[in-house]
Amino acid sequence: MASAPRVPLALRPLTAQAFAPFGQVIDTQSASQRVAINAGTCQRHHDLGRPSADGGALAFNLFVADAVACPAPLRLMERHHRGSQSFAPFGAALRMGIVVAAPTLDAAALAPEHLHGFITDGHQGINLNAGVWHHPLLALDAGPWLVVDRVGAPGDAPDCEVLDISHWHLEVKN
Repeated sequence: MASAPRVPLALRPLTAQAFAPFGQVIDTQSASQRVAINAGTCQRHHDLGRPSADGGALAFNLFVADAVACPAPLRLMERHHRGSQSFAPFGAALRMGIVVAAPTLDAAALAPEHLHGFITDGHQGINLNAGVWHHPLLALDAGPWLVVDRVGAPGDAPDCEVLDISHWHLEVKN
């Protein structure tokens, strides 16, 4: 059987306005306030994202990711109904590809034409709104990522809906 052709999904530059339907961009440019703190030795870039954790707690995690080579196949989409999820480079300039779709779509309705692709500039992170479909971390540069997400209470059902999209034969290119 002949394999299906790969369909490219272009990643466009990440901006707060373009990403607004899916969450917030985390960078020093998107801060609603900049405040000098700690006796003037530090700038607080305030309110960069609004994490949510319905019925659970927020957890700070460190992911050390290998870089993916583009074109990179897209294999699955996932979403978390009860909490947001944030990804930000940790200690280094690291780029990531972002593939998202609206939270209003159920798994049976999600199709390739619903996907949006973005690429960070190496200094940006994101906070995904609860329920937003997203591909797992697509690190374009290897290194550490700070991830903030919801950890459920003991006995909670898992809050990660996963959809296999490998049969769509999509790949990201940058």
